Amino acid sequence: MLYRYQKLLANYRHRFILINRNYTLLWLGSNISLIGDILFDTVLTLWIGTQLRNQSYAPLAISGIALAAALPALVVSPFAGVFVDRWQKHRTMRIMDMLRTVLVLSLLLISVPLPFLSLSALPFTLKLGVIYGVIVALSSLSQFFNPSAKAIIREIVPEEKRTRAFALTLGASMFAWAIGSSFAGIGYAILGFSWAIVLNAASFLCSWALIRKIRISEPVMEANIQEAGLYRVFKDLQEGLRFIAGSLVLRTLLCTESLFSFALGMLNVLAFFFITQNLHLPISLFGLFCAAPSLGGILGSWLVDRYAAKVGVARVYYCAMICAGIIMEVTAVQSHPLPALIGFTLMNVAYSHTGSALGPLVLKATPEKMAGRVFSTIGTVTTVSSLLGTFLSGYLSSTLLHDIDISLYAVRLNGVNIIDLCVGLILFVSGVYAYWHLRKMS
Repeated sequence: MLYRYQKLLANYRHRFILINRNYTLLWLGSNISLIGDILFDTVLTLWIGTQLRNQSYAPLAISGIALAAALPALVVSPFAGVFVDRWQKHRTMRIMDMLRTVLVLSLLLISVPLPFLSLSALPFTLKLGVIYGVIVALSSLSQFFNPSAKAIIREIVPEEKRTRAFALTLGASMFAWAIGSSFAGIGYAILGFSWAIVLNAASFLCSWALIRKIRISEPVMEANIQEAGLYRVFKDLQEGLRFIAGSLVLRTLLCTESLFSFALGMLNVLAFFFITQNLHLPISLFGLFCAAPSLGGILGSWLVDRYAAKVGVARVYYCAMICAGIIMEVTAVQSHPLPALIGFTLMNVAYSHTGSALGPLVLKATPEKMAGRVFSTIGTVTTVSSLLGTFLSGYLSSTLLHDIDISLYAVRLNGVNIIDLCVGLILFVSGVYAYWHLRKMS
């Protein structure tokens, strides 16, 4: 009887294994912490918006959250990649999780009146300063955690299964985004701001516990025994940049990903206006309309695992980007919600294909000692591109394209449509550029 029970338990345990035990633990830990992040960010936005409901600077205060999160990606990320390549990645991830847990819990001091030490009576502007500081610190620690999580896949996942690994990670992140953003509003209305702090801290602690169970023997890097002075840091950073500049594959990926992020930055800024004005949907359905296309990302992550090995990862990458451009061109001129929803869902299918193929392409073109610097550089460049796209889109739609209204056959174009058409063109050109340089890898 005991033997039969143990056999049944082993069979069920095997069904829940994704690729292997180590990857499953990494996948679970990363996505649990991601759900906590999304809940926290959404509730934080709602809390600031509620507190500053009648203040003219409320939008600026909310935008400060995104700015505080993006700043470390510009300043810290390039140097973080140097240390990720020097340090043991498994240990780095555990340390970052513990530090992020402590940082998030520190926000309880300004949100809950504690008997021993409480800052809840501080003016709201000072509370905002504390929150922005904590977000900057959390984002800085993530610049060490995220490249480590991507680079360690080389050690725990065989090369032939890496596309599946990145696809599972990307699909789960889209599911986490849909779940986190959907429950954040309900949780905030019932429990308030403090519960999001506790849940986010608990998610980091859970991630630490799961990642701690990973069994891996990482090789000791040569850089670990070298001096860690400032000169050496800059020299290692320069070495990584030179390696990227000398690799055709990495140069191509860096260029296409920067254009892709630039286009998505433009698209995300105008999503609210496209949905409420061009598609004439009520504001109450805005969140649901944004969350529904994430199902396309989940579907795309499942599909890419089925045929990436047969057609080649490079071909999946550039074909998906070309398709994303064509789909965006069609979606940009829609005035009815259903065709637009289908278009955005297909866009997420294509996006999941490019995101799933990027990681394996980078790891294949990068030696182990450079992985942290390459992933960090890509993260920095894409963040800058996204911010530039966000700024340019907001500026053009508010100034030069604000009063544009063009009738072209049965289609009416305004500033939002024109920018979205430009987004589709940028994606298409990026895909053609990737095809031109990566087609030999297919």
